[in-house]
Amino acid sequence: MRTPLAGLLFFLVGVGTVQAQDVAFEAVLPDTIVVTASRTAADVRQTGRRVTVWTAQDLATLPVASFDELLRTVGGIEAQSRGGFGIQTDLTMRGSGFNGVLVLVDGMRLNDPMTGHFLADLPIPLSEIARIEVLRGAASALYGPDALGGVIQVFTYAGLLENGADVASGGSLAVQGGANALYDVDANLRVGTGEAVVSGAATWQGTDGEAIRNAGGVVVQRRRETITTDFTRQALTVAWNQPLGSAMLFARAGADERDFGAYHFYTAFASDTAREATATRWAQVRLRSASTDTTRWQVQLGAKEHDDRYVYNPQTPANEHTSRLFQLQSQLTHPLTPQWTLTGGVSASVRSIDSNNLGEHTDEAGGVFGHLRWQPTATLTLNGGSGLDYDPGYGWEVTPQASLALVQPAWGLRASAGRAVRAPNYIERYFNTMLAQPRGRNVGNPDLKAEQSWSFEAGIDVFPAPDVALHATAFYHTTQNLIDYVKLTPADTVWLARNLLDVSVPGVELDVVLTPRLGASRLRLAATYTWLDPNLGDVEPGVELKYALTQARHLLQGAVSLSQERWSLGVQALWKDRLEGESYGVVHARAGYRLLSGRQRLTLTAEVRNLFDKAYAEIFDAPMPGRWWLVGLRLAR
Repeated sequence: MRTPLAGLLFFLVGVGTVQAQDVAFEAVLPDTIVVTASRTAADVRQTGRRVTVWTAQDLATLPVASFDELLRTVGGIEAQSRGGFGIQTDLTMRGSGFNGVLVLVDGMRLNDPMTGHFLADLPIPLSEIARIEVLRGAASALYGPDALGGVIQVFTYAGLLENGADVASGGSLAVQGGANALYDVDANLRVGTGEAVVSGAATWQGTDGEAIRNAGGVVVQRRRETITTDFTRQALTVAWNQPLGSAMLFARAGADERDFGAYHFYTAFASDTAREATATRWAQVRLRSASTDTTRWQVQLGAKEHDDRYVYNPQTPANEHTSRLFQLQSQLTHPLTPQWTLTGGVSASVRSIDSNNLGEHTDEAGGVFGHLRWQPTATLTLNGGSGLDYDPGYGWEVTPQASLALVQPAWGLRASAGRAVRAPNYIERYFNTMLAQPRGRNVGNPDLKAEQSWSFEAGIDVFPAPDVALHATAFYHTTQNLIDYVKLTPADTVWLARNLLDVSVPGVELDVVLTPRLGASRLRLAATYTWLDPNLGDVEPGVELKYALTQARHLLQGAVSLSQERWSLGVQALWKDRLEGESYGVVHARAGYRLLSGRQRLTLTAEVRNLFDKAYAEIFDAPMPGRWWLVGLRLAR
C-alpha cells in the first residue's frame, strides 16, 4: 500500500506547485467563539470551562512538523513522545492516563479502540489544520466515554466551511531538509468549482535517524545492523464540500502510514530492538443545516481502520493487529427562548479488533445526551446536562455535568463539575506479550472494571488590557478503578493490567497570553504552568506501576512568535519536573525570511531542534533527538 500512497502524494505536490492560485480559504471561527465546550458555537467566556484555542496563524512560525509536536505547545496537555517529530506520542491531561483523553476531528472521535498509544496518529497533514480547541476537564456528558482528562478537537479548513462560502483556488508547498538525511514535504491544494469546493493535502517525512547507544555508551545493533531512530511517514487527505439546498454536505477521506524504529517504546529491556509499522485509514461524511437557521442540526458518519505490526526483536514473531471503529451521531440545537438554548443528540458505534495476539472481538455502544444553556442576565450563564451511555465494558452509565460563568468586561469567574467514564480497551483486556525475557511480559485482564472519574474546577480570568489575558484555575480530579500495569510484589514475573483503588489529583493551571502590537510586527506569547500532586490512595509501598507515575509534577510550556512583513521568529520551550525520572528542559526555534511577496510568496526558513542538545527520554528510555538543524522553503500562490 505504501507505493500507491507515495504516488498520490507526489501527484498532489506537483499539482499544488503548478496550478496554485490566490488563496481565499480562511473560514475559521473567531478566537472568542468555541464549539467543543457545548457542541455548538458559544462565547468562550460563557461556557464556564477552561478552553484553549490555537489557530493556524498562531502556529505558522513555530518549529512544529506534526500534530504531536503542535500539542506540546498547547497549555494543559502533556505530550509524552517516544521519538522525535511526533512519530508516536501519549497524551494526558489533568492527571488522566494516556487512555483518558478524547481526540475529535471535525466532531468525530479519533480514539483507537485498541490503545491510546495511537491517539496522535492523525490522518491529516498540518497544512489542513485550521484550528485546535482544547477543553480541559471531564466531558463525557457531551462526548461519551474516554473524555476523563479533557477533549482535543481538530478543526480542518474544509470542515469549517459554511454554506455559500466563496473559495478561490489556491495552494502551497513547503519543503524542509536537515540533519540525518531528514526530509519533510507538506503540500495542499484547494479548488472552488462553482458552489462545490474540493481540497487536498499531503505530507511526506522521514530520516535516517541517530544511532542509539545503551547505558554503557555502546551502539545498539540488531543482527549487525545499527539501531537508529529512523522513521518514514506519509499522509494524504481529500475533502469535498457541496451545498444541498440550504444544507451543507461535507466528506473527507484520509490515510496515514508510518514505519519506524521502536527501540524501548514499551519496555526498557536490553533485548528490545523493536520495529513498528502503522497505517490509519479514515473517512467521514456530514450533513448539517445552514448557519443562519434558527434550529441547527447535523448528522455525521465516521469510519476508521488502524493496522499495527510490531516486532520486538528478530527472535520473536510479529504482533499484528487491525482495529476498526464505525460511528454515527446526530445532534440538534434549538433556542427555546432568548435566554434558554437546548442541544441534544444520539450516538452509536461498533468497534472491533482482529489480532494474532488479542484475538477477534466486537463491541457495540451508544448513548444520548442533552445540554441546556440558561443566560438569565448578560453577565451570568449556567450550563447543565447529562449523558446516558451504554457500553459492554460498564453497562449503563449516567454522566452529569454543570458549569457557571460570571462575566465582566475586565474579569470573569467560572466553575464546573462533571463525571466521566472509560471502558478498558482491547490491549488492557486481552494483551499478552511473549518477550525474550519472561519477567517482562505485559498481560491483559478481561475482568477489568471501567474507570470512573469526577472532575471539579474553579477559575478566574483577568483582562487588564486588550492584549493581555491571565487565567488561573484550581482543579480536583478523582478516578476510581484507574487501570495500569502493575507488579504487586518483587516476585511477580509479569506486568498485569489491574484496577487501582482510588486516585486523586489536585492541581493548578496558570496561563498568560500576550498579543501586543509592536509597530508593524505581530507578537504572540503564550505560557502555561501546570502543577499536579497525585495521590495513589491505598497502593502499598513496593508496588510497581508502569504508567501512573510517568507524568510531570511541574510542567511549564511556552511559545513565542514574532513576525512582520519580511521575517518571523518562533520559539517553543518546555520544562518538566517528573513524578519519577529526570527533570529536563528543551527549546526549539525557527526563523523565516520572505524572499518574494505579493501573489507569489516564497519564504526561506531555518530551524534548530533541541537547541541546547539535551539528552532525555519521556517514556522509559526511548531516546529523543539531540540537536538537529533544518532549512527549507515555502511557496504559496
